[in-house]
Amino acid sequence: MLPDPFTTQDGDVIIRASSNPDIKHDFRVHKVVLSLASRVFKDLFQTAQPDGGQEDPLPVISVTDSPNAMNLLLGFIYPGFVPPTITDLATLATLLTIADKYDIPTIPPIVRGRLADKGVLKGDPFGVYIIARRWGFTVEAKRAAREITLAKISESPFSGDPLNLVKEDFLRLLWFMQKRGEETKDRIRALAADWVDNQDHGFLYCGEHSGDEARKYYDGLTEQIMKEFDRNPCLGRWDMVMASKRARDPPHDGFCDDDDELHPEREEFTIYCPLRPTNIIYQLDLLACSLEQICEKYLGKAMDGDLPI
Repeated sequence: MLPDPFTTQDGDVIIRASSNPDIKHDFRVHKVVLSLASRVFKDLFQTAQPDGGQEDPLPVISVTDSPNAMNLLLGFIYPGFVPPTITDLATLATLLTIADKYDIPTIPPIVRGRLADKGVLKGDPFGVYIIARRWGFTVEAKRAAREITLAKISESPFSGDPLNLVKEDFLRLLWFMQKRGEETKDRIRALAADWVDNQDHGFLYCGEHSGDEARKYYDGLTEQIMKEFDRNPCLGRWDMVMASKRARDPPHDGFCDDDDELHPEREEFTIYCPLRPTNIIYQLDLLACSLEQICEKYLGKAMDGDLPI
């Protein structure tokens, strides 16, 4: 590893970075390295001339980027230099901007990998969404959109800076959240109606539990899942199971543990008590699949389709 690759004495060109007249920094670098990484740098080097006011005879390229931004860029393209592991979204956005300016194709895939990191995504999904949409990272934008709640938007530093927001991207996200939320909550509200007193699908009681008792439990479960969805719109099977354990109004004598058996009066049905744990988990699986389908339907339209916005 090079000890300090941006100030080496064998450098053959100086990049003078300054976004402020009072703050300048010279990077002594190598034309061949930067030319291989960037066609823009290669073209700039064709016209570089020494600064007559300096003792150093090397040609100088003056750029309007901040020294910190240029140092960050060079750290990702210079051989022998281990680039930092960046989790800060503002820094990743800066890296993408300067990489685009100098046409460096190796950097966007690195940033996409950071945006896909679970810790980064969970920490600020709205920021990930804004960056991903701006730079055309469709997969990462969709992953982020799934995670976003109104609370996550308000908590994100990106929501407070109008320069970060593209109106159409923001409206697409809000449309997705609204449509998914409406249909998802309708589907969750239908939980009790679908799972209780539905004998056409074999919902017969075991003799220990009544329909009223089952409905009371499922009403409480519906309420709990609605709360879980508001906090975590990516509800999966395990989230559903945990929600069932936190639901109010469990059966007064515990959940049903009887084995299925033929109903004595209607042999075409088996007894299928909605309060048997295995049946609850089975129905929660179905609900989780249904919510995933709803998410995918509106996610595709929001990210890829033409919306009336």
